[in-house]
Amino acid sequence: MLFAPTASPSSEPLVEDVLLHILSFCDIVSVLAMTESSKYFYRLASSKSVWLAAVTELFRRGFVHREEDEVLHELSKDQLVEKAKRAALGPQTWRRNHFGPPIVSTEITLHTHNNSRTQFGVHLLPGGNYLFHNHSVLDCWRILERKIVWTYDCTENARVLTFAAQLTDNPNQAVIMACQRTRENNEIRRNYVEMLTLDLKAGKSQSLIVARAPNGPGGDDTYSHPQICGDFAAVAVGFEVVLLNWREGTYAMVHIGNDLHFFSSFSHLALAPGYAILVVALSVRDEAGDEYEVQTLALSPLAALPWAPVDRVNPPKSVTSGSDLPRVHSEALPLLGEHTSNCNILISAHEHPLRNDLFRVWIYVDEVIPSVLLSYNLDLRGDPTLGLRSTTNIGDFHIHGCGVSFSGHTVRSPS
Repeated sequence: MLFAPTASPSSEPLVEDVLLHILSFCDIVSVLAMTESSKYFYRLASSKSVWLAAVTELFRRGFVHREEDEVLHELSKDQLVEKAKRAALGPQTWRRNHFGPPIVSTEITLHTHNNSRTQFGVHLLPGGNYLFHNHSVLDCWRILERKIVWTYDCTENARVLTFAAQLTDNPNQAVIMACQRTRENNEIRRNYVEMLTLDLKAGKSQSLIVARAPNGPGGDDTYSHPQICGDFAAVAVGFEVVLLNWREGTYAMVHIGNDLHFFSSFSHLALAPGYAILVVALSVRDEAGDEYEVQTLALSPLAALPWAPVDRVNPPKSVTSGSDLPRVHSEALPLLGEHTSNCNILISAHEHPLRNDLFRVWIYVDEVIPSVLLSYNLDLRGDPTLGLRSTTNIGDFHIHGCGVSFSGHTVRSPS
């Protein structure tokens, strides 16, 4: 806890400079908490220099983007605060207190080769400066210049079915997961996942690992829900989720989902730093001794998985059931509808822009009456905890593979 200093008039500017420097390293929630401690800290924490440092950090992490020719230090404090609000709540016209239609503030047209093949065919990197487009050939566009800066060099007998991309700690570098399948003219079609880094400015990539994945159900929907979080990546192949530690060159496989009711547009697993967030059906007994299944939200440490060195020839030999993973947190989902043992689950997990070590988790549950959208806070400070924020009955509104954003927005097809 910081306290207002008692200092002589000559030393007070020096003390304030030190405190302002300390505040520049705090997350925004800590800065806001400081404003409530005293009038002195309210004045310090409300200074433009503190908010400039906070928004600059949000920009580095990809939570805000600068408009073309926009310079952050030329913005007013109120404009900087609005950028921080936008990172957490979305644009002003998306918020509940706005009664008019959404406003398109910027529109850029990119003339791509052809339409994307899947729902995961287009991905905008955090910050809004680079866009990946997959049309069996994976390209990266520098949006403001409207030009391709990189094309993935896929082997002749394979094509990219889906992919994931995420910025690293270096805002000019991305890590990419390319999920491939060999072409039909091969006698045996195989699945491979390659992890690589891309220098976004130079347009040069470096392969990190190539891993053999299970064959899966076949077709263009072989893979679903590729995702990257820090050193880890995951993608579902049929009933299995392949997890990779691309920095260590290891992988593992977890069996997730109900074999009787599984759709590739849904995902039972999401990643957070050091943990897998998953929903599994656990068998329990009631007071009468009858056994039934309960959809259970679990938090499992990734270190507990049976990691093995990546093999380019064979997929992971050891498959762990999601219900058998060690859990540091477990609780039943608050579902009110019927037939919950056969429900579809879609999990989205997002880093909190305003507070370090906090994630927002959204869980969409379909095939219950009515469909339900659950929101949790995942706090990774100390012993991790999951706390329910809200439960929303959304009737027959269907959320598909795009998931739910941090602010609670989603994309719905007009059809």
